[in-house]
Amino acid sequence: MRYVLRNALSNNANMSLYSIILYTQFAVTQIVGFVILLPIMFATEGSMLPSFLEKLKTDSSLQFNLVMSGLCFYIYNELATYTLKVTGAVTASVANTAKRVIVMVYMAAVTGKALTDEQKIGSGIAIFGVLLYSLIDDLLKPKKKTAKTD
Repeated sequence: MRYVLRNALSNNANMSLYSIILYTQFAVTQIVGFVILLPIMFATEGSMLPSFLEKLKTDSSLQFNLVMSGLCFYIYNELATYTLKVTGAVTASVANTAKRVIVMVYMAAVTGKALTDEQKIGSGIAIFGVLLYSLIDDLLKPKKKTAKTD
């Protein structure tokens, strides 16, 4: 957060606090989410914290995987937030649905695991919905009137 604020302020020294918050919307959202979920984490998993910290100190693969997992999650959410700002809520939602279907079908093909009937029906509906969304403007355009030639 410190670096985000530093970069925002260095780009424009006259930015108001409201502008900074809008500029760093993703960072603020992540911090608020963390603060809200912290008490829940301590209530449900607090007793495991000492053993987790001990394992974290000694297991280098856990350290690496934890950092990489957090980094990938951060990058994914940053790109999702950016996509939402650039496109719009409906387009981002449709793209997200298409992404989930593509990942599910791809993983079924790679692992060789057959999709259940519910997954096949859901994928078909999602693919049809994405196709319909991409073609809806063309389907609803008024037809051009042709001039009659006698």
